[in-house]
Amino acid sequence: MPAAELTVIEDGEVRIVKIGPMGPSNNNAYIVRDVAAGESLLVDMPLDEQPLLDAIAAEGNVRTIVATHWHPDHWMTYDAVRSATNAPVCVGSREVQVPEARIDRRLEHGDELRVGGVRIGVLHTPGHTPGSISLRVGRAVITGDTLFDGGPGRTFARGDLETILESIVAFLLPLPAETVVLPGHGGNTTIGDSQQGHTAYVAHPRPVGLHGDVEWLAAG
Repeated sequence: MPAAELTVIEDGEVRIVKIGPMGPSNNNAYIVRDVAAGESLLVDMPLDEQPLLDAIAAEGNVRTIVATHWHPDHWMTYDAVRSATNAPVCVGSREVQVPEARIDRRLEHGDELRVGGVRIGVLHTPGHTPGSISLRVGRAVITGDTLFDGGPGRTFARGDLETILESIVAFLLPLPAETVVLPGHGGNTTIGDSQQGHTAYVAHPRPVGLHGDVEWLAAG
């Protein structure tokens, strides 16, 4: 299992710290920080516990936690993170299989979170799970398991691939081409690269009911 690394994206007064890969599924977590205000927001709570807690301590003052979706690999350090931050946990309004005792707020499409003076837009991007959300932060978008470098997130049943593609086309691909895509696993990409990949994908016929792992350029 590779050691977690920190990658920093600076965007004016906004700092986004990517922590990953972490745990057996090579997850990424993200800390969004308003540098001037000294306030932070955490996206996802995967293993490994210590690198995540170290990053939280280094950035400091995590006021809000957002889980992009319910899958356990994005929640594995819930207890440790809550203990370290005492911050409320937010999930998408249509998410399932999360104990209500672990949810402090459910987020609707179009909601806005604040980190100091930084505004973070909530996008409902279902398909991987019913309540999956993505977060627009300045010139970046944190996509959870909805959009990756090379294709959409894994889908699990007939019709889910169509749903996740509709989410991507409606809410992610219209963003500026230079927008940095920060996924729940793996390397970053851009909206521009994703637009090109999607164009290549739709140029090839695909079986009805297709689901699972799909890559833009392997669609044919």
